[in-house]
Amino acid sequence: TQFVYLFTMKNKDEISLERYTEKARELCPIYKVIGLEAKSLIDNVYKCYTPLCDYTKNHLNIMHAGPIWMTAEYLGGLVVMHNCESSQFQPVVANLEINFINPANSGIYGELEFDEIAVRALRQDLESSGQHKFETKVIIRDEAEQIIAKAQGIYVVRNFLDAV
Repeated sequence: TQFVYLFTMKNKDEISLERYTEKARELCPIYKVIGLEAKSLIDNVYKCYTPLCDYTKNHLNIMHAGPIWMTAEYLGGLVVMHNCESSQFQPVVANLEINFINPANSGIYGELEFDEIAVRALRQDLESSGQHKFETKVIIRDEAEQIIAKAQGIYVVRNFLDAV
């Protein structure tokens, strides 16, 4: 299997956060509904944001658990979209456990660190075997930097489209 990178180091910088947001919303329209957007890809720290709005709040006017979970889940996909050929390999969340710590009275930010060693492992596995499994640890904070939730996930990356 020949592994082709969609984003080389040269053009990776040219891919805007807006483009990552657009692509995610195209692939998974619920992200558009909840207003989720990519915010940062600096120094192997991946960040996204989901606003508190009519589509994300619950009956208590705080962030509903669903959009908090989706914010944590999205980051594993952002890692794959940023680091490999997203049309050839697709990420799927296999497990995501979340601990809700505080209510969110504002928009929320999700943050995930994915270092260069993890990126190399992702690329090497996809190139050699066509699949990769990785774990994430995500922290969700509100706009005042208060921790709202912590999540741990397991993702599987492979070509799911050819398997169907």
